[in-house]
Amino acid sequence: MAGQRNSIALAFVAYSALRLAVFVVPLVVIYALSRNAILSAVLATVIGFALSMILLPRQRARMAEQIEERTATRRRVTDEAVEDEAVDGAGDQNDSAAASPRP
Repeated sequence: MAGQRNSIALAFVAYSALRLAVFVVPLVVIYALSRNAILSAVLATVIGFALSMILLPRQRARMAEQIEERTATRRRVTDEAVEDEAVDGAGDQNDSAAASPRP
């Protein structure tokens, strides 16, 4: 489980760092040319989004797969625990019902 967490964390950090770089580079270039902070931020956001969609599909897919695997594993464990509790709880209810039947 620790290895899986490390791979998810590594994928998240790598993807986030690349997304940040794809945003910061156009931000610096546009700001250097225009000296307008708001315009630079808006244009860098649009350019960064477009470039990340074009340049980072593998990283995004890898991170999505690892997150999906982790949530599926958690879901299975939770479902099994709920089923076990339901079976255990049903056995207790049947015993008490048999011990004191209703008139």
